[in-house]
Amino acid sequence: MDHNTHDWIVLHRVRFAQPIDGTRAPFAGPQQADAWRFYPASPLGADGLRTNVSDEWGGIGIYDTQDAARAVFDNPQDHLGFLGDTVEAYHALVVPYSHRGQVNWRGEVRENDTFTPISADPGGPLVVFTSAGYDNPGPAELPRIANFLRQVDEVQAYFATLPANIRRAVFSGATVDGHDGITVSIWRDEGSMIDAAYKAGLHREQMDYHRKESHFDRSSFTRARILASKGSWDGADPVLSVT
Repeated sequence: MDHNTHDWIVLHRVRFAQPIDGTRAPFAGPQQADAWRFYPASPLGADGLRTNVSDEWGGIGIYDTQDAARAVFDNPQDHLGFLGDTVEAYHALVVPYSHRGQVNWRGEVRENDTFTPISADPGGPLVVFTSAGYDNPGPAELPRIANFLRQVDEVQAYFATLPANIRRAVFSGATVDGHDGITVSIWRDEGSMIDAAYKAGLHREQMDYHRKESHFDRSSFTRARILASKGSWDGADPVLSVT
């Protein structure tokens, strides 16, 4: 594996002892991260938008070398000051092998180059990151955004019924630090993920709707492999359910 020609990711998912409001209050990330996106997994409020208040938070750090990513994965408590306030924490060392689309995770909207994937799929447990964003999310856009967020939650509930979908979460960032949010899903295998996303079912229905009505202005899709993991996500390391 060539460690110098592709990006590395460290995925973090935690639960705090109490719900935390993330509105315009992002947590600081590791200094060596090229990009850091970490957000609450909050419910929808009465206005149809995310409340930004949750005890569940998660996200990713992006690194240009394995050494930088591994240092954070090996000793996250040395890099994430908020871990002392958590009651559960999960960490995974991840390498992307496929990426496409537009997303603002690096301080600007970039197309097809937010991640440099590894040249060959290394195999292992599959994790998928997706995103969606808006160019001018003002008042006129709120009904469209609210409709999309409602459908995101319905798709998440649908995925939860599938035995091949091990974990899933939506971490919303637009009103935390102004960047696009992240959906994370962990799957037993790629074939099951493709069936769930692209064949008959709720997710495919929403993809078809977007082609006609436009749920959002930009999106991205990243497939990656979990090379190492530790900690607990809803009571267990999800990778243990795969291997």
